[in-house]
Amino acid sequence: MSGAAPGAGAGAGGPEVTAVVVTYDGAHLLPGCLDSLAAQTVGRDRLRVVLVDNASHDDTLALVRRDYPWVEVVASPRNLGFAGGNDLALDRLATPFAFLLNSDARAEPHAVEELLAAATEPGAERVAAFNATVLLQQPYRHAAPGEDGPGVLDTPAGRVVADDAGPVRLVNTTGNLVTTDGYGIDRGWLEDARTHAPEPEVFGFCGAAALLRREALAEVGTFDRAFFMYYEDTDLSWRLRRAGWGVRHVPGARVDHIHAASSVEGSPLFLLHNDRNRLLTLTVNATAGLAARCVARSVVTALSTTLRRNEPWSRTALRWRALGSWLRLLPRALAARARTARTARVPRAAVQAMLVPPPPPRPLSAPPAH
Repeated sequence: MSGAAPGAGAGAGGPEVTAVVVTYDGAHLLPGCLDSLAAQTVGRDRLRVVLVDNASHDDTLALVRRDYPWVEVVASPRNLGFAGGNDLALDRLATPFAFLLNSDARAEPHAVEELLAAATEPGAERVAAFNATVLLQQPYRHAAPGEDGPGVLDTPAGRVVADDAGPVRLVNTTGNLVTTDGYGIDRGWLEDARTHAPEPEVFGFCGAAALLRREALAEVGTFDRAFFMYYEDTDLSWRLRRAGWGVRHVPGARVDHIHAASSVEGSPLFLLHNDRNRLLTLTVNATAGLAARCVARSVVTALSTTLRRNEPWSRTALRWRALGSWLRLLPRALAARARTARTARVPRAAVQAMLVPPPPPRPLSAPPAH
C-alpha cells in the first residue's frame, strides 16, 4: 500500500498524536515505516506524521514528496543526529502526544491506538512515556541439535536460527533499564516474545518506538542535542523520573525493528557516542558517587588498554576521544545537573534505587539505547 494516506477515523477534535520519524540517508527504509503509519487504525484525523530529514544525500525528500504527500517534511540543513532531529519536531509539538518511530521500524496497525488508550486511561496522568513492544523483524526457529553456522544465536530463548517462516519472534526492547554499574540496556533483549511478560513499569523509554506526553516534555525539556545519538532517551527518561513522571510498557503496541539498520553497531561513530553519552547521562543524573566511579573506571580502562595493548589501537583511541569529548562537554553537563536539581521532585538516590544488577554476558552486544 505504498503511498496510501491514513484512513479516516472517528476523532473530531483534531490530531491527538504527531508521529515523528527522523531519517538520514534512509530512503530505502522509509516505505516500510511510512506505510505502517498510513495503516494505523487511529486514522488520519487523529494522527499527523512529521518526517525530519537530517540533510540526507540520497533521494529521501524526492521519495516522500512524490509518494507520501500527506507527510509533513522538516528538512534540516545539517545532520543533527537522532536527538536534534527529533527536537526539531518536539520543540514545536502541537498535539498532546508524540509518537517516536525509528525509520527502520514498522508499527503494527493497532500500535498507536494501543499506546493512546494506555495514555488516556484513568491513573495515567503522571505517566510521561509509553514504550511499545519492539521486536526484531527477523523471525527465527529453534535450532536442531548440533546445528551451527550463520544465523544461529544463543539467546535466553535457547539456540535459534534465522528463518523467514520461523515461529519465534525475539524481543528487541520493552523499555530501557540502567544497571548499577551505569550502563543502559534494553529490557527483554533476545527473549522469546511469547514468554516475555515484564512488569508495566520500566525505568525509561526506548526512542525506537514510544509515545511521549507533551505536558511532561514541557516540564523537563526534550532531548539534549549534545548527545547527537545514543543514550539521549535514557537521559530524558532519567530527567522525567527526577520530576516525578512515570514510564510504562504497553504490551499490545507492537513494532518490528530492523536492528542497527540505520546505524552500525560497533562502528567508530557508535562506540564514540555510546561511551561518551553514557558518562554524560551519569554526570547529569546519577549521584555524585556513581558518576565519579563510572568516569574513573573509564579512565582506568583507557589507561590499561593503552599500556597493555590488549585491543586494537583504534578502539583504545576511541576511548580517549570519548573521554576528551565528555570533558569538553562537562561544563554543559554540570549546568544541566544543577538545573535538574533545582526543579526535581524526586531525590537522585530514590531514582537510582531503580537501577538493576548487570545482566550476565549476552550472546550479542546490546543494542544502543536509541
